[in-house]
Amino acid sequence: MSLPDPSSQVSRPATRLGQLARAPLAARLALVCALSGALAGCFQPLYAENATIGGPALMDKFRDVEVIEIRGRLGNDLRNDLIFALTGGSGNPKGAPLQLIVAVDTSTSTAIVNSSSGLPENQVIRVTANWRLVKAADDPKKAVVVTTGATSGTATIDTSDQRFANYSATIDAEKRAARSVADQIKAQLGAFFIRNPSAPGSAS
Repeated sequence: MSLPDPSSQVSRPATRLGQLARAPLAARLALVCALSGALAGCFQPLYAENATIGGPALMDKFRDVEVIEIRGRLGNDLRNDLIFALTGGSGNPKGAPLQLIVAVDTSTSTAIVNSSSGLPENQVIRVTANWRLVKAADDPKKAVVVTTGATSGTATIDTSDQRFANYSATIDAEKRAARSVADQIKAQLGAFFIRNPSAPGSAS
């Protein structure tokens, strides 16, 4: 009994691939669209208004969070970014059932040093935030903590011998890093609400 020729078996997949490669472009695009449509139903945007993964819509949960005042210029920038991120620009919900308390800090590290002058040429600005989500209470000291988290964002600047330019670049970098921190806090809150659909709030 003769064995099958291995070369003939190997050539079949190659032949099929060649036929697919030679298929009309419209046919290949149709196949890609069909596969994309089949997979589309498997995914759902995290912040979709009709999200049912965590029960009520996430945006309704976010609107139940009041961002408490954060001290300092950077704190004010971060608070504004958080309010916009959570409400889409509708404003901070006063008297909301949940309150977000954030402590923010910033630090600077040198990334590149000029070998001849010994002065920094590039610096990394890091903004770090620790936050607590609590149930609103008349006495803040008696507020019940719902969940906590921490995150940080970075931005780089090119430094020079111009003090004002360096200061302005640092402020701009802190703002960019703060926006990143706000987005991360929103994502962390979203993940918490998905895992805990019955978390306190009017949308529960």
